[in-house]
Amino acid sequence: MNWNKILVAALALVIGAGAGGVALTDSHGASSSPTSSAGSEQPSTGAAGARVGEGMMGGGEGMMGGGSKIANGAPGGLVPASRMEALATMARRTVEERGSTLTYRSQNVTLVALGAPGSRPGMYWQLDGVDGPRGPTVSVPAGASITVDFADGDPGHPHGLELTTAAPPYPRMAMMAGRIAAPGAFIMPVPPPQGNLWYAVTISFHAPPAGTYYVICPVPDHAHEGMWATLVVR
Repeated sequence: MNWNKILVAALALVIGAGAGGVALTDSHGASSSPTSSAGSEQPSTGAAGARVGEGMMGGGEGMMGGGSKIANGAPGGLVPASRMEALATMARRTVEERGSTLTYRSQNVTLVALGAPGSRPGMYWQLDGVDGPRGPTVSVPAGASITVDFADGDPGHPHGLELTTAAPPYPRMAMMAGRIAAPGAFIMPVPPPQGNLWYAVTISFHAPPAGTYYVICPVPDHAHEGMWATLVVR
């Protein structure tokens, strides 16, 4: 089965709809109210959150072989921006930080990935509250179990996430440049924020073999314009 063709078709459907991405979510019954409370100890997925995940990601398991389902107790659906920023702050305290390099020592990694959340212009990743001129670098041990709490914080632009084997510089269709580096390490684009509410999804996957990989947004042009970061498995 040609996954590249499937992904291109799916991206064209989501991106070509533009604002229809929100309508697609609404057609699955998602509410405009948040699915978790800012500052709560564990954000609730809620019924609306589950429907957002199923509508935009196709349930995850059927499309990409697992990983894209919204996890219990993790952000899902519309989540307050303040909650995602708080999660990023908490995650940042668990890593060794040197410049824009974040080093995890644990075999259980939780990474908060925010798509261009407004701290600077342009297309970029903010990982655990850190961004750099060429994107942050995250270092994890081989065999690590990685959970990514992802949210689109970029008004006016849909974003998704892919861990890819392809290195920069990227063409317009960056998702065609390489392959997904680990089963489950992919999130279909979600709609832009609705005010102070961000669309959030959680995925989990195992670190690929030791080497260097890249976190990109699979939306055409976004990685090409700078929305990529580095994952080193050591």
